[in-house]
Amino acid sequence: MPPASAPPSDGRRVFITGMFDMANYGDLMFPLIAQQRLAAAGVEVVAVAPRGGPPPVPGALPSLGLAEMFETDGRVDAVLIGGGYIVHTFPLTFIEDYEAGAVTDWGGAGLWLGATLAVALHDVPVVWNAPGVPFPLRRSQADAVAAALRAADYVSLRDRGAADLIGAPDDVEVTIVPDTVADLPRLWPRRSLEADFAGLIARKGGTAEDRHVAIHLRRRSVAGVPLARIAAEIDRFAATTGLVPLLVAVGESHDDPALARAISPLITARHVLLDDPRDLREITAALAFAALYVGASLHGYIASAAYGVPGVLVARPSYRKFGGFLEHTGRAADLARDWPGAFARAVARLDEGSVAFPVGLSERLDAHWQRIAAIITGGGGKTNARRALLEEARLRAGAGADGAALVRALAAATPSDGTDDTGASARPGETMRA
Repeated sequence: MPPASAPPSDGRRVFITGMFDMANYGDLMFPLIAQQRLAAAGVEVVAVAPRGGPPPVPGALPSLGLAEMFETDGRVDAVLIGGGYIVHTFPLTFIEDYEAGAVTDWGGAGLWLGATLAVALHDVPVVWNAPGVPFPLRRSQADAVAAALRAADYVSLRDRGAADLIGAPDDVEVTIVPDTVADLPRLWPRRSLEADFAGLIARKGGTAEDRHVAIHLRRRSVAGVPLARIAAEIDRFAATTGLVPLLVAVGESHDDPALARAISPLITARHVLLDDPRDLREITAALAFAALYVGASLHGYIASAAYGVPGVLVARPSYRKFGGFLEHTGRAADLARDWPGAFARAVARLDEGSVAFPVGLSERLDAHWQRIAAIITGGGGKTNARRALLEEARLRAGAGADGAALVRALAAATPSDGTDDTGASARPGETMRA
């Protein structure tokens, strides 16, 4: 992949928006999967993130900043929104990397409202690539949300919970599509990761004969629980099953490596600490070649299951996206509410052997990407709706407003009665760090 600012190829060039400047495994996979899926259509995929910059983890794509998306002198043929938990308008103050940047107050809304405004400037299609909605949008934003949805040539969300939260108007068709990270083996077949896994085990002093349980911990999943207690659960599980724990840190932006390092000395069983993954492929190999997955990362669970690895997802706290994905697979019993319950379920999962996604899941992903490719090559047909949204933003922001001001104007919530109408019960920092 050329640098994010390189000239477009002879084919089509599309932007994909998301949290692609954060060191978090799941988020960084979306552009790579889109790139693989759209390659046959001659499409070059360029990542766009709030701040932008070089790949935050080796193997990821570099990204343009949101402000660059509004430049009209660069060619773009479409914009994809998502995936990830990105459909919200909260400031990004809960992410340390953004606190000093000018994008903090509008970066969240910029990934979807801003993307729609940018395509209006370019007059090209916008498609929703199955993002998630973490909490209700403000009632006073309903008109802007509805206008943005109507301006899209295709709206897909990754679960029914997201569809309930966004409240699309009746004249907008919303398609529910499984999280596209389920496509991971198309990008990197398991056999292609054998050397990556062998290198990881050799680098960490393990042996080829070991069988591993991949374990992922996140701060929210251990809140209020002494790490020594969780370490004791890991020791008991290792003694019962004979599996070697493999602590996999998938999100440096979420402090995963520090948490893994903190619990490692408390685990008495022989184990592997992957707190310094070399690249995205090494993380994927750890998940693909484990005998079992137990963890708090949705994308850790999805990636493992995509390679046939049975697993348990620790929903502490529980978010709609967890049950939303399991609804696609019919595996609601893979959800545990705490760590003791997760390890108890995991023992039974070992007897299950390899797992497989339902055939219908792959068929829905195929249809999703075929529809996106057709829209990109066909040019879409929502010019009038996009122009109407852009005119509304300009009316609110004033003449000469830049992209950031346009997004702020649309995202602003000013209830007619002067009351707070968030409708959201969760604090952004808790919900978005998922």
